[in-house]
Amino acid sequence: MQFLLYVYIIYMAKKKATKKKAPFKEVTTGQEQPVKKGIMEELKELKEKGETSTARYREVLREVEILYGTGETNSFGTNDLGILKENLNKMSKADLQAFAKKVGINPFYDKHLLMQNIIKEFNRLQSRSNLFTVPQPVPALELDPENPADKDLLDWLNS
Repeated sequence: MQFLLYVYIIYMAKKKATKKKAPFKEVTTGQEQPVKKGIMEELKELKEKGETSTARYREVLREVEILYGTGETNSFGTNDLGILKENLNKMSKADLQAFAKKVGINPFYDKHLLMQNIIKEFNRLQSRSNLFTVPQPVPALELDPENPADKDLLDWLNS
C-alpha cells in the first residue's frame, strides 16, 4: 500500500512540474488588408469631401439604395436626381411613358416634356420627404424652479 502511495506522489509531482507550452505566435505575411469602411461611412466621407458628382459616389449611393430597398418603397427607384436623370436618358419614349404611368403622370407628352414632368414630380416628392434624413431629437423642456413662471407650472404638474 505504501508503494502505491509513493508512486502516486511521484506521479503528481511530475504532473505539476510540467510547464505549459506557450501558444504559437501569429505569423503574418505582410499582405493584410486594412479594415474596410462601411458603406454609410464611405458615403458620408464622399459628401464631406464634396465629391458628389463622381462615379464612385453614385456607385456607393446605388448600393445604399439597394440595401434600403428604395426601389420598392419609392416609385422613382432612387432618391438621387443625378441617378434619375441617367436612368431617364437611357429610356426610349415608350419606356418613359410606362415609367410616367407608374409614377402617376400623364404619359401623353413629347419625350422632352415627359422627362421634365417626371423630374418636377420627383423634386416635389423629395421636398416632402427623404429616406436618408432622420428626424433630429427634440430636446426636453427644462424648467427652472427659481423662475416664477416655471415654478407655477412645476407646482401645477406636481399637484
